[in-house]
Amino acid sequence: MPKPIKKRVEKKAHTNENIQETVTDIRERLKHNQRSLVYSISAFIIIIAAITGFVIYSKVNTSTALDLEYEGYRIYHGEPQAQAIPVPERYQKALEKFKKSYAAKKRPAVLLYIANCYYELGKYDETIKTLKEFNNQFPEPQNIPLSYYKMAMAYAQKGDMNNALNSLNSLSSIKDGALHDMALMESGKILESMGKTEEARNKYKELVSKFPKSALLNEAKIKLGEK
Repeated sequence: MPKPIKKRVEKKAHTNENIQETVTDIRERLKHNQRSLVYSISAFIIIIAAITGFVIYSKVNTSTALDLEYEGYRIYHGEPQAQAIPVPERYQKALEKFKKSYAAKKRPAVLLYIANCYYELGKYDETIKTLKEFNNQFPEPQNIPLSYYKMAMAYAQKGDMNNALNSLNSLSSIKDGALHDMALMESGKILESMGKTEEARNKYKELVSKFPKSALLNEAKIKLGEK
């Protein structure tokens, strides 16, 4: 007996419904994927724009910082155009340039010059504060020997000889650091000023022993009475 035609029609109708549902589902998926793609592209464009803006901003800031830094150097070192400016005013103007430069781009050399300006202006507390910031911001061994040396000089100017010696000892403790011979010489001079003659002599002896090629060798020998 042949199969009822009705069943075949029902199957076909059911298949058509499935196909329709599948097409609808695909369309919905496509719409969802299109939205995701649009969001992804938009996010990518935003990221690229942000990176581009940051690079441009950094370049502008760097250029501005370098221009201000150069102006600061020119004034600080009293180049011909700056020689007519009275010395205290010159260091103040240089300080302002260096501070603006450092605000635009943090560079270790600029921060050291800020400390130097304070030192030349007799603002020793500000000098020490700036150098401590320098040591925190740029603690690499190649950076901080000069900072410790200048800090010691600032403490000495304040009459704080103990902290001056502590700064010089910190300088001497930097492995493979520079200015060790200068630290010994200045330590000796400070100890002499404190009446600690024998301790001072030990510093000079250490300089002669450890740094036979130092430019300070002859001075140390004179201090020891060897010349």
